[in-house]
Amino acid sequence: MQRVISFIVSNQPGVLCRISGLVSRRGFNIESLTVGVTDDPALSRITIVMFADDSVIEQVIKQFDKLLDVKAIKEIPRDKGTLREIALVKVGAVGIDRKDFMEVVNSRWGVVLDMGEHTTTVQLTGTISYINESIEAFKKFGIVEIARTGMVALESGDTQLYKGDDY
Repeated sequence: MQRVISFIVSNQPGVLCRISGLVSRRGFNIESLTVGVTDDPALSRITIVMFADDSVIEQVIKQFDKLLDVKAIKEIPRDKGTLREIALVKVGAVGIDRKDFMEVVNSRWGVVLDMGEHTTTVQLTGTISYINESIEAFKKFGIVEIARTGMVALESGDTQLYKGDDY
């Protein structure tokens, strides 16, 4: 089952390496990993997506919680969070039916970002499964390149993962 774990960590060199190393040493695979600074430049938010059962997630969270740089950690259930990924999909533009192409772009809520002589780049936003389905829809046009951000997630409602001194 796909699981999403979100952390607030110290924004220090080596923190990401320690976290990803901890997961890989235990033989777990990371499906997606994103990192970005928060509104406090001393803190970063890490979101990890992995396929695991309850016992594995419990073990991983306990291990992460032991790290000094981890300020807060929580699993975000799919039904209790806002989860999004961005994908840039570059599609071959030579010899395609533009009307058909734009119908797929619009049906997948895509945004055309760039049109070259031979390719067109589309931005897609959604859950991992939505992005996967969207990529499948574009395959008929000939995908040249794909770049994906990985999942970012926040809990729904007023809940906050970490309440620093400013809250």
